[in-house]
Amino acid sequence: MKIVARTPTELIIRDSAMPLRAIGAFLAPFGGFAIYLALVGEDGRIGWVPLIIGAILVLSGLALLVLPAIKTFAFSKTERVFIIAKQRFHRVERQTIPLRDVEDVTLEESRDEGVTYRIAVTLRDKRRIPWTSYYTSGVASKRAIVELTRDFLGLQPNPALGSNAPTATTERDLRRGRAGILLMAAFCSIFLGVGAVMLYRENRRLTTYRPVEATVLDTRVEERRDSDGSTYEPVVVYRYYVNDRPYTASRVTPLKMSRSGRWASRVIAKYRTGATYIAYYDPAEPSEAFLMRSRSIVPWAFIMIPTIGLILLGIAFRGSRELALSRNLARRTS
Repeated sequence: MKIVARTPTELIIRDSAMPLRAIGAFLAPFGGFAIYLALVGEDGRIGWVPLIIGAILVLSGLALLVLPAIKTFAFSKTERVFIIAKQRFHRVERQTIPLRDVEDVTLEESRDEGVTYRIAVTLRDKRRIPWTSYYTSGVASKRAIVELTRDFLGLQPNPALGSNAPTATTERDLRRGRAGILLMAAFCSIFLGVGAVMLYRENRRLTTYRPVEATVLDTRVEERRDSDGSTYEPVVVYRYYVNDRPYTASRVTPLKMSRSGRWASRVIAKYRTGATYIAYYDPAEPSEAFLMRSRSIVPWAFIMIPTIGLILLGIAFRGSRELALSRNLARRTS
């Protein structure tokens, strides 16, 4: 939530449903990635299960990005009204409540899945109007908004909410949270850089390497083992000539790749020992070459996932800045 305006006679607070939109910003690309994997299945067939799951994730992500309404909560002492405006698809719905009917502004708590919170207004007829349909974390920022709203309305302090002034603990937690966000952003940037380098190298090899006839000498599948299990790399040894000088290489794809044994076996099945195929070599370094002109999804995964992470971290950092602003406003009113 963001404080849009605050004067002695007017207080306007806006909620853009950023938690829901952040989830949507993650689900939609992730679902698109799942659809891509389904369409480039290892056996040449469409993977219907990941395709359906990916489609559901994409639709859910788009719904979370588009459907949540932007809510504005406006308190006006001049007009003596409390207005709740919901904007969705350029349509605005307004609910107007006389300011005298507002009895309290409180912080509601939910313990269903951890401790989360939302702000609610209580009217004199005991009706409660939650500002959001969902609960989220970030109790400090919500508490600051509740306290500012109560102070604007001239309501009695609520002991359950604590003092307006931020404590040393909450200030320290805020600094640690922002430091954690910056640290995670640094990790995401590293992975993003790795993906960008991989994509550059792949694109360079696909666009600058020159074709040459190559004779296959041997084919095999090599197993790569690590803590996560085994992957398999197709190896095709081939000989080619550049300026009458012989070279031998074994790289199949522009970027070295290892996947499932089924995929690796299918790749080497395309090449027969003793047969001639077109390979592609580096004019600046003729010993560097590859056989298959195909792009890998690995660079895009290294780029897409950190990018989504940076978007979410940017939203979180913006929220921490709004929290700091709310604390400063609370400090001035204490």
